[in-house]
Order: sequence, then C-alpha cells, then structure tokens
Amino acid sequence: MVPRTRWIVSNTSLEQFTEQGFLVLPDFLSAEQVAGLNKGVDDSLTGRPEDWWRLSDSFRQAPNVLPRTDLFDFTIEQRPILDLVENWFGENISFEEFSILIRDPTENLNEAKGWHRDITRDYSRREEIDAVSLIYLLTDVEEDDHCFSIVPRSHDRLLHLRPNEHKPGDEVDILGAAGTAILFHARCLHCGKLKLKGRQRRSLHIYYSRAGGPRTSEWTDIPKRLYAKTDPSLPVQLYSKWNATDVFDGTGKKPRNLPAGLSMAEMLREVQRRARETAANTERKR
Repeated sequence: MVPRTRWIVSNTSLEQFTEQGFLVLPDFLSAEQVAGLNKGVDDSLTGRPEDWWRLSDSFRQAPNVLPRTDLFDFTIEQRPILDLVENWFGENISFEEFSILIRDPTENLNEAKGWHRDITRDYSRREEIDAVSLIYLLTDVEEDDHCFSIVPRSHDRLLHLRPNEHKPGDEVDILGAAGTAILFHARCLHCGKLKLKGRQRRSLHIYYSRAGGPRTSEWTDIPKRLYAKTDPSLPVQLYSKWNATDVFDGTGKKPRNLPAGLSMAEMLREVQRRARETAANTERKR
C-alpha cells in the first residue's frame, strides 16, 4: 500500500507549473513520512557507504539505492504528482532516476555546479531536454541554509537564456519545511546555492519523462519489484525503462570510453567535467 498524500493537484497547479516551470507544494509529506525517509538515509549512510559518492567537501549523492530497499518507493508513486506530470506531457510517462542528495556545511561556496539545465549542458540542445524533476526536502530549509534556486519561465519564454547570462534577482530561492515537494521542468535554469551558515540539507530527487522517448539517465537501476508491479493505480508504463538501452546522450549516460577500474563517483565526475567542457566550447563558438 502506497502511503498517499492529502494533496490534490488542481488545474490551477498545472497552470502555475506550465507558466513558471516549477511548482512548490508545502507539507506534501507528513512528519512521520519524513522521519521514516531520514531513517532510511541514515541506514544507507552507515550500512552501505559504498553507495555514496562524495563529489566535493559539501556534496554527497547516492543515485542507486533502490535495489537495496523499498523504503523510498512510495515517493516515486504519489498519484497527484503523477497526474500532474502526465497532464503536462499529455501522454504516458516513465520513471527515469532516483537519488539522495546531501549538502553538508561548508566554507567553500565556489564548488557548486553553478547555473545549469539538467540532462545536457550543451546549450544548442536545450530544446531537447524533456524531463520533469521532483524534489522532496527532508530537512527544513530557511534563509541561511543551502537552497535550491530556479529562474522562472526559463523552460519556455526565457529558454534563450544562457547559464552565464543569469543576473542576481532573476531567480527564486525555494525555502520550506521538511516535507515540501518541488516540481520543476529540467529545462529551467537552476542551481544549488550554498550558504556559509547553511546546515546540512537532505533531499530526494526523482525524474520522469515520456514513456516513448529515450531514458534520460542510467545511473539508477530499476529493480524487479518495481518493473514487475501490476498496480492499476499507477501509469502503465511507469517502470517500462528498466532495461532500456536507448539513453539520451547527456549527463545521464555513463561514459563508454574510460579506463577500467574507475569508481562510479570518478565516472560521474568525468561526465560532469565533459559537460562543463562542452558548455565552455559552446560559449567560445558564440
């Protein structure tokens, strides 16, 4: 039984998402659900430390915990979110990726990815970005804390904006209590803002896309308990990409030409390096 939220995503919510490119749903998860999810994060940190990639002194990520536990499954399957995403795409949707992110306190505020769009860093391919991301905050995020920040309408009317053309004040910083859900289009310019006084921030990140398109990421394995489900309350193709080989050629695709023996974290860092290099080359050609 999937723990259900009391939220009902209305036509107004869909209109807001369509116009702004993002939607904030406060108190989407209950305090009990948040506590259970945080325990799951703690258990993963202590019981499966090899699943965690440390990408900087403040950035840890676990992109492949689903094969180890079913604790997080219900966060993927919230019907109001699925309804909204299906309405946005206007067709069957599929689950793409799940990861846990931790932002630790830091004095190094320059290590963040900076302003970017997901899926690909190639500006010339921005119109090909075809995914919606869901974030659940597992800790309170207040003004002095690390936060998710987004440029409204940069998925559509401001799609021409380049990451380096962002101006202070263009963005919206998303603050909220643990349990808040944030839905945004992956074409929107966004970043993780680091703060000197920022407390540890924990969040879950889930991606959905069109069931008929290529998978946007192959960093997350989809276990059999999910793709073998016969739950009529879920989109019929939600887990259809469990064995997909057609993967969008971007940040979600594992590099095929790296030296043997690299860890997954080293692979991801190389993917990010190549993405930055591609973005820099694009800028030089302007």
